[in-house]
Amino acid sequence: MAIRKTAEQIKDEILSNLNSRLLSIEQIRKKIDSNWSTTYNYLEELKKDGKVKEIISADKAKIYQRVFGDTYFDIPISDEERKKFRALFSLIIQEYKSQGKIPTKTCFAKCAVFVIKNEDSLLTELPTVWYLYGMIPLMIADPSIEYLEEIKLKHKAKIKNLISQFIIKTENKGTRQIETEQHKEYGEELYVLADNFFRALNKCEWKNDEILRILNEFFIAAPIDSEFPEIFDLTEKFISIIDKLGLLGVKLQEYRKEILLTFDSLWRYIALYKLFMSKTSGKNAIGKENLLKFFIGGSLEEKKTALKENIAELNSVYLSHLASFDMSKLKIPDKIKEIRKIMEGWTGAD
Repeated sequence: MAIRKTAEQIKDEILSNLNSRLLSIEQIRKKIDSNWSTTYNYLEELKKDGKVKEIISADKAKIYQRVFGDTYFDIPISDEERKKFRALFSLIIQEYKSQGKIPTKTCFAKCAVFVIKNEDSLLTELPTVWYLYGMIPLMIADPSIEYLEEIKLKHKAKIKNLISQFIIKTENKGTRQIETEQHKEYGEELYVLADNFFRALNKCEWKNDEILRILNEFFIAAPIDSEFPEIFDLTEKFISIIDKLGLLGVKLQEYRKEILLTFDSLWRYIALYKLFMSKTSGKNAIGKENLLKFFIGGSLEEKKTALKENIAELNSVYLSHLASFDMSKLKIPDKIKEIRKIMEGWTGAD
């Protein structure tokens, strides 16, 4: 005679099956050997408790995802990866405490990446992604959490040694410096240029030439992707407006807030795209369609909308200056004048 399972046992079984994949009610029903109605009722209870969320809802074609809340955008990782991450995070906190220190969130995440990327750690299979502030573990590294060593990591002594190396290496460095050094180490030019631009924006005195130079370099390095053409197009629009303001002789510093907000929204949009690219290639890749549909598609659209709104506001600043500008005062560079002269006699024929 089969032992009747309790409600909690059934819920645990449902959660276990949703650990690292999305499933429909029908798939879950078969895995827990139950009927559709009972499975649906338990899923609704788990949804109210915030333990699962409904990704697609179309009558009986409902698809659910487990909510852990410990990875960026709830992108799934396996149980083994989760345990290894926790064990690594625990060792990092222990090592910092042994030296009488508490890591910042940035140092914590960057230290984890430093260890993961070193082959001696035997943890190179743990997923990392590029996002706002550079390369980070896919599992959120939070120094306020007391992580446990749920499993014994191989090469534990080497891992602890790597952590110690990182602590010594970054001992007298600020957050921005640590981030910038990582960007340079992994050859991410776009991140280096973003660092330079944010640094320039934080100066008391702005120089139009410096701002324009960095932005033009950023434009050259901007992603060109036929699947995401608006990334390049919106980057071009933003930089074009700044260029035109410069041509009108506007002191860009007077519009610090508008420029900072627009670049920040541009960078958030690009950084999420970089995260998308991180997870759709290499080890533990997720299919592009699934990643967009179930995890980051909505956020990408939100960030794109915010960017478009900020670009529109910045463009209104340009248009207001253009309306009152005396075009006779416009200084046209000699090279442009030469090109115009050549083009005047050109008919389009070879």
